Amino acid sequence: MFRAELLKLRTTRTPWILGIVALAGMVLVQVLTIALPRILAGLEGMGGGATVGLQASPELTADLAPDLTGLTDLGSAAVQRAMLDLLGNGPAGSGSAGVSVICMLLLGVLAITTDFRTGGIVPTALVVPSRLRILAGKAGATAVVALVIGAALAVLTALGLFVAVASSPGAQLMVGAGDVLGVWGRGLVVLVLFAWLGLGIGTLIRGQVAAILVVVGLVVVEPLIQAAVVLLSGGTSSAAAWLPLGLGSLASTGQSATSVLGGLAPLGVGAAILGLVAWVAVALGSGAVTFRRRDLV
Repeated sequence: MFRAELLKLRTTRTPWILGIVALAGMVLVQVLTIALPRILAGLEGMGGGATVGLQASPELTADLAPDLTGLTDLGSAAVQRAMLDLLGNGPAGSGSAGVSVICMLLLGVLAITTDFRTGGIVPTALVVPSRLRILAGKAGATAVVALVIGAALAVLTALGLFVAVASSPGAQLMVGAGDVLGVWGRGLVVLVLFAWLGLGIGTLIRGQVAAILVVVGLVVVEPLIQAAVVLLSGGTSSAAAWLPLGLGSLASTGQSATSVLGGLAPLGVGAAILGLVAWVAVALGSGAVTFRRRDLV
């Protein structure tokens, strides 16, 4: 079943298109990260020392300049580690989903809903009566595709980091081999988990358009919820830290979305991975239950 599902994904356009979009998004993030210090330096020269913008007041510049400097210092370990992030969140490490995360969610959704939309799930069930085996085969196939895309993303991040260090005067590589492999390894795990989260959503909802809208809603609404929780609690509540996109960001690089927004980030990387696994287990488990009990057409 696994080989059949993998062949199905390999011979359809959707995974290839999602992979190309993920790679293009990563290229854009790397280019912007490398270009941003030069853009700010140009604005500083044009604006008489203001690095925030041409119309920035001295007070605003004084407040934001240290943060901008930290986020654009290509010689710092934090920025270099963010450039290696396979999720493509950029140096800010926000909880909003990068292009890679969106592509993984859609990969999982389309891997199952396409069969329901085209009716291909019926002959599949006739050949393999066990629906759990069908779902397990799809999970294995989507994991392989996610890992292949993740490996390609890792190559792009390595090239981006090399260009950033080589083109920045005085910059040196500040991350060791252990850090690099750790960020990549956790990133691959997170990409697979997001693909499985999408698979669970697609299996539970079945309708392709509806499942895609749920993914879009998750991507749009979660950052708003994070900001609202931080604002209403004055940064004292950690409830928003348990949302899936924020957990993925924290699990990949150790940068929490809630800490960027000024809230608490009490979770460690291990807890973030376990929290994301829990979200996947709920979505995929619920989808498996409905998949076994409901009719296929």
